[in-house]
Amino acid sequence: MPANPDDVNNAGVPRRVARQAGDALPRPCGRDPHCRCTPGQSVTSDLETLLATPGFGGTLLNAEPHVVTSQLPHLDQVVGVTVAGPVVMNDVGVHVPPVLPGGPIKCDSSRITLRLNPVRLGSALVSEPAANIPPTLRLFDANGNTSHATYLTERSDRLAFEAIALTGADPAVTHAAGGPDSFDEAWAIPEPASANADQIVQFDSILADGGLRRRTELPGLADAGVTRVEDRRVIGALEHAALLGMQMTMVTAAPGCLQMRHDQLDGAREHRGQMVIASGSCRAMINFGLVTECWITWSEGVWGRTGSIELYDRHGGCSMILTQTGPVPAPAFEAWDHLLNDLVS
Repeated sequence: MPANPDDVNNAGVPRRVARQAGDALPRPCGRDPHCRCTPGQSVTSDLETLLATPGFGGTLLNAEPHVVTSQLPHLDQVVGVTVAGPVVMNDVGVHVPPVLPGGPIKCDSSRITLRLNPVRLGSALVSEPAANIPPTLRLFDANGNTSHATYLTERSDRLAFEAIALTGADPAVTHAAGGPDSFDEAWAIPEPASANADQIVQFDSILADGGLRRRTELPGLADAGVTRVEDRRVIGALEHAALLGMQMTMVTAAPGCLQMRHDQLDGAREHRGQMVIASGSCRAMINFGLVTECWITWSEGVWGRTGSIELYDRHGGCSMILTQTGPVPAPAFEAWDHLLNDLVS
C-alpha cells in the first residue's frame, strides 16, 4: 500500500498534481486535521482516468449498477476485490446475487457476497484484458471512484461476461425490476446509532453514508458499552483470534458496497502497521497507519448482543467491520464475546 493515500486513487492509478515552486501548500479541508486536500479541488476520478488512458478498451454500461451486478453469479469463479481506504479485501469464488438494504445478511465461506446501496452507486464498466489485467467488471460510486471490481479467471464463463456487456449496453434494462424506480430512496438516510439496533441496521447505516453519521454518534453510546480502543489492542486481538481459528465475519465497506465473508480465520500477521488476515480463499489487507479510530460496538445478532470491531479512516468513514453473523456454534460465539469484552475492559 502507498505511504501517502493522496498519491493514488482507488484503482491504484497515480494522481498527478502539478505544483510550481513557491506555491503554497493546500489548506486542510476541515474533515480531518491531518487532511491536506483543498475544498472544491478538482480531482480526477478512477472512471475518468480509465476512460482517458490511451488504448483503454472498455464499455460504459447504461444499466444501473445493481441491475448489472445481479448477473454476477453467471460468471462462475472470479476474483472479487473491494477497496475501502485503508482496507482492501479480495476473494476467489462465485458470487451470490447482491443484497439490497433491508435484505437478509448473507455471507459464508463458499460464495462472494455483496450488499449494495444503489443510491450511492454511479456506473458500471466492462473492460477487455490489458497490461496483465484480465477482463474486468468495475462498479463505481457516485463520484466515479471504484467501489468493487470483479476480475475473470480461467474458470470464469466468458460468454456470460459478454452477455453482461451486451445486455448492459441496452438502455431498456436500466429500469428492470429492482431498478431505481422501485428502490426506496429512504435508504439514502442513515439510521441513528443505537444500542438496540440489529446487525442489518448496523450494516445499512454504514451503507447509507459510509458510516459518517454513525461515527459522530458512537461517543454518546458509552453507557451501552461502545468503546474506542487502541489499534495495537485490535491487532493483538485479531492475531489471537487467528491462532484459535475463530469463526468471524469480515465486512469491507466501500461507498455503496459491502463485501462480506464469514469463515474461520487461518492466519493474521502484522508488520509495521500493515496487517494481512487470511480466511480460506479470502485476504483482507489493513493499513493501520491510515486507520484513525477503532471502536467496539454492539448490536443484536442471532445469539443476542453481539460485538463488532469497526475501523474508521481519517475522513470519519467506516472502512471495515469485524464481527460474527449467522448461527455460529455456541462455543464460537462465546469465544468472540469473551475476546470483545476483554478489549473494552
